[in-house]
Amino acid sequence: MHSFTRHNVRWAAHMGGIFNFMEKIKNLLKSPNIIVLFFALKMMVYYYLIEVNRMELLLILLSIGVWSVIFVCFARCGLKRKKGIFLVIYSLLSLLMFSDTMYFNYYNQTVSIRQLWQAASVTAVPKSFIATLIPASFLLFVDIPFVYHYFKKDIAKVNQHSWSLKREIKYVVYGLTAFVITIIANPFHSAAIERVNSMEFFTNHVNDICETIANNIAPEEMEEDEILDVVSEVAEENEEPVISRFKGIGEGKNLVVIQLEAFQDFVLNKEYNGQEITPNLNQLLKENTIYFDQYYSNIGKGNTSDAEFSTLNSLYPIIDGESYRLYEQNTYNGLPWAMRDHGYYSFAVHGFEGQFWNRENAYPYQGFQDFISMEDLNQDEIIGLGVSDKSMFHQLVPILKEKQSPFFSFVITLTNHHPFVLDEQYRSLLLTEEDKDTKFGAYLETVRYTDEALGQFIADLKAAGLYENTVIALYGDHHGLNCGMEDVYGRVSEFIGRSYDYDEMLNVPLIIHVPESDVNETIHTTGGQIDFFPTIANVMGLSLGDQTFILGQDLANAKEGFVAFTSYLFEGSFAKDNAMFEISRGGIFEGSRAWEIGTGTVLDASLYKAEYDKAILLKKTSEEILQQNLIANYITHENETEQTIP
Repeated sequence: MHSFTRHNVRWAAHMGGIFNFMEKIKNLLKSPNIIVLFFALKMMVYYYLIEVNRMELLLILLSIGVWSVIFVCFARCGLKRKKGIFLVIYSLLSLLMFSDTMYFNYYNQTVSIRQLWQAASVTAVPKSFIATLIPASFLLFVDIPFVYHYFKKDIAKVNQHSWSLKREIKYVVYGLTAFVITIIANPFHSAAIERVNSMEFFTNHVNDICETIANNIAPEEMEEDEILDVVSEVAEENEEPVISRFKGIGEGKNLVVIQLEAFQDFVLNKEYNGQEITPNLNQLLKENTIYFDQYYSNIGKGNTSDAEFSTLNSLYPIIDGESYRLYEQNTYNGLPWAMRDHGYYSFAVHGFEGQFWNRENAYPYQGFQDFISMEDLNQDEIIGLGVSDKSMFHQLVPILKEKQSPFFSFVITLTNHHPFVLDEQYRSLLLTEEDKDTKFGAYLETVRYTDEALGQFIADLKAAGLYENTVIALYGDHHGLNCGMEDVYGRVSEFIGRSYDYDEMLNVPLIIHVPESDVNETIHTTGGQIDFFPTIANVMGLSLGDQTFILGQDLANAKEGFVAFTSYLFEGSFAKDNAMFEISRGGIFEGSRAWEIGTGTVLDASLYKAEYDKAILLKKTSEEILQQNLIANYITHENETEQTIP
């Protein structure tokens, strides 16, 4: 009997403990502290999605604790004062976190206030936008309904958990002061804290806003003489040799430059499942062709438009937005103007909407006399975003035939655009079961389609009697497969037989085909789109005279290779000869990494400080040329905005 009683007592005590625990949970759910839990979990999901490494994790966890405490203080203030304002702020922070994770998934960087302009361009291609989403990112919104529900409760019941407003404000001030001193201000100049500042959600965005405001109020400008000195140094380093290789081998011929959408170098001369991926381009490489196999995309956040801009002008794009919008009405003196100065008719062709990336407004200032866009073409075959590559090229040949020779045509392909959607009827590459319904398999299929379109285009040029008198230059604008995506990284690494890193991801082909030139060579000099203008100018025999403001070099005659990067790898990153250098995620030299191109062999990053400084200087010089519209001080074009098709 006594044993039974003791058992009941223990059972009652046990149940009492459970009930007490449940009561505490119930009280927690009723108190403002639940918002701390929601917010802390939200931030942990956020940092997981932007791939914070172990070195940064400790300070990040500290920041989660600090900001969670600060945030709940604001929540309590919101309950007493303006709960609607708090709910709006909470929702906007969730949206900003979501934007960061999506942006990081594509660019390996978080979003900046300076990239708000990009929302319109991103949503203009909804299929591509949707394909970049990470399902786990939607976890950042899961807590919002609960928080809203909590705030709808009777405020009298909620206030019993609230502190006095003065105490809340005091804790907020203490918390912010401590955090600013230890993290944001970084009084000890710690490299670890500097890296955290670039990744920690609040400090990253606060710093971004402060820097943007400061740059707008008091921008750090280079003096004109400083800019000219840098440009002169570049010119001296790349002075034309006494005997210039390939000089003028295309002189007097028509020029067609084709920018290949999302076309990477690793697909060339490769077989997949017993099939050539690019049989037509492979054939082109066999004769009358100069092939640059260490050519890199140096785009900014303007993606395709930045590839065009750098290619045509030998200037670097900037990180803040696409140059076609920010510097639309600047004076330029790039390839379209140089071709016009030599008697060529310059025009551009693209199978998408004319206003996308602001091309229709920007092209006249670039020197194009005509722009044929989707609105001007017969839309008889639409694949993905617009007119298919095969249809566009088929319609282009009659247009070329009608143009007064010589002409310069700048053509932009489209079908190989992310997310690489191709209907069954257009597929000719037989995929393995493993690669069906994967991004890698879909990419190879659209690459093959574009290659077939190029083969058809060359055949049509021959039939029209234009081929022998036309130089055809082709290059990729940017990558199609992001090495930061785990599934892509694994499959491409398997395919190429080594780790799929940025030296492969940013590597795009440059092919210059000159019929009847008897030239056939592969050049391994490292370069990028910044080098296209001087390289093609040499081939076409263009006399650039006193042409200044060229920051690239003729890769066919360069003594050494160098290209700086803008996005995907942070500013300060570069490729030089056989070395790839990636600046640290914190944007500081310490903690950077370097490796050998093509092998992945680790190199000592500390040995590349001079090249890092060079990359920063070239990028800054290019930005100042654009910001100050410096070319206008030296060049004047008649009928600058004259264009046949508005």
